[in-house]
Amino acid sequence: MRISTRTILLLLFAGAVASQTADAQEQFTLQYRLEKGKVYRFADTTFVKSSQEMMGQEVKSTSTVLATTRLVPSEIRADGSTVLTVSPDLMSVSVKNARMDTTIILKDAIGKRTRLTISKLGETISREVIDTVNLSGMAAQTGRQDMVRLHLMPPKPVKVGEKWTSTKPDTSESMGGKIATVATGDFTLLAKETHMGVQCLKISYVGKLTISGKGSMNGADFFVEGTGTTSGTYFVDIATGMPVREDSKYDMESTVALTGAQNMTIPSSTSVTAHRTLLKD
Repeated sequence: MRISTRTILLLLFAGAVASQTADAQEQFTLQYRLEKGKVYRFADTTFVKSSQEMMGQEVKSTSTVLATTRLVPSEIRADGSTVLTVSPDLMSVSVKNARMDTTIILKDAIGKRTRLTISKLGETISREVIDTVNLSGMAAQTGRQDMVRLHLMPPKPVKVGEKWTSTKPDTSESMGGKIATVATGDFTLLAKETHMGVQCLKISYVGKLTISGKGSMNGADFFVEGTGTTSGTYFVDIATGMPVREDSKYDMESTVALTGAQNMTIPSSTSVTAHRTLLKD
């Protein structure tokens, strides 16, 4: 019996639909499943554009931050939580504005370790500085920031097309004080894809950020608050939960109030574009 071209096309179409339906029904349980002693290394490139108003004058600045960071799991606990040792292999910041055009290599920060404990869903359980480092000025602001922020996983299995939300509060030391950040995101599982030779899930997100804090710097007390938006797309290794590639963007409007010998309020706008890649051995 001969089969017509039309019949063959219909069969192929039906097969494609069945395949897509099967993929759509497949559920994925996303967790961090890292290997003890294995070295995971990320390369980050971050572009920052900022504008500040100081004493009636607008100061615009652009900067580029390059960093390579390693994560080494030292303990995998029975509840699925992981103890990580985090340290930078490379960190530099280039700044260009009306007052300067310079690049700073943060040599003193290289190899300085922080111990981070996360749950299997990526929640920060504890953070402890192992190696202290003395940095000042711009180097201190850059070097004390968290080197790696991991996304929270959905608490339940998800299918392609499904959405979930997460809220991640965090507190870090910066500029002689403590800065609290709250990130709220709406995530969507877009597809199951092979990316960089790894079986991945492609996920997009949009969200909001709030920051608040206070501290003391150069003899003056400061208070900071701000709000912003964030968006991005990343590919998660299904086997380990690690992002193998992420492209993100956020915009922030903030105000810093200084009190001391001279009181002033400094409003600022910041736009950040970031790219992260998990390096292969």
